[in-house]
Amino acid sequence: MRLAHPITDLAEEGWTIRQALVRAAAYLQSENLPDPCLSAELLLGSVLGLDRLGLLMAYDQPMHEIERRLFEEKVVQRSKHHPIAYLTGHKEFWSLDFEVNSGVLIPRPETELLVEETIGILSDRREGSTVVELGTGSGAVIIALTKSIDPQKKTRFLATDRSRWALETARKNAIHHQVEDRISFVQGDWLVSFSDKERWIDVLVSNPPYIAETDIPHLPATVKDFEPPEALYGGADGLEAIGLIFQQATEQLKPGGWLVLEIGEAQAAQVLKLTQTLLFDQTTIRRDYAGKDRILKACYHG
Repeated sequence: MRLAHPITDLAEEGWTIRQALVRAAAYLQSENLPDPCLSAELLLGSVLGLDRLGLLMAYDQPMHEIERRLFEEKVVQRSKHHPIAYLTGHKEFWSLDFEVNSGVLIPRPETELLVEETIGILSDRREGSTVVELGTGSGAVIIALTKSIDPQKKTRFLATDRSRWALETARKNAIHHQVEDRISFVQGDWLVSFSDKERWIDVLVSNPPYIAETDIPHLPATVKDFEPPEALYGGADGLEAIGLIFQQATEQLKPGGWLVLEIGEAQAAQVLKLTQTLLFDQTTIRRDYAGKDRILKACYHG
């Protein structure tokens, strides 16, 4: 960075926030990064603890040396396509702030549809429903659900993940959003930890790994080089985890219970076949904001 497009030319004179943003944006643009100005603002904001308005109001404020060096490190990492969410340590989801790190998938806007569909199911249910999320990661989905459902409905929330690191992150986020006493976090591979139980779940929700092996080369570098592969890749056809979840759902869902899954844009036909074979009905596929098939909702009657 210093050799080709130094943003440290002003080190002897001292930097202002404005100068730092201009230099960083120019460098990121030269490295063909998308949204270089936004990237610079988000990264500097994370260093200084300021939002975009705060940066604007402090444009002429000088930066300390330690702030400048930390910002420079983040800009260099970003130039190598490191995801901004991992560099700032935060990502917004459902209008809530979540801590994220390289051990968890970065929450996507389309996954909010998973929350919307689940809330729609729960709004029609009586008190005491049990909701289970599989592969919770950062906890964004289960926490968004918990924040959205009236505590007086006495809904029981449980989330699993096989990664201890992910569960620690999810617990931190639950504490941050003051819902830690309403969610049980269990380490385990999907529903294997509950193989001795039957017919106890009202709503089973998951954003499982569903990317097929053939699609991996076409992923952006920010995804394939940095996000956890176990949260992305679903085997040769992308349906490995989805198939396992379906099978376990037939053993664990109550009659009339619901399965809500995020799926790949080209997987609707295959997933619909699974619902028919395994005796699910009232099946719908919801498209995301880009018009792509994204959310499966199906009721199990066995």
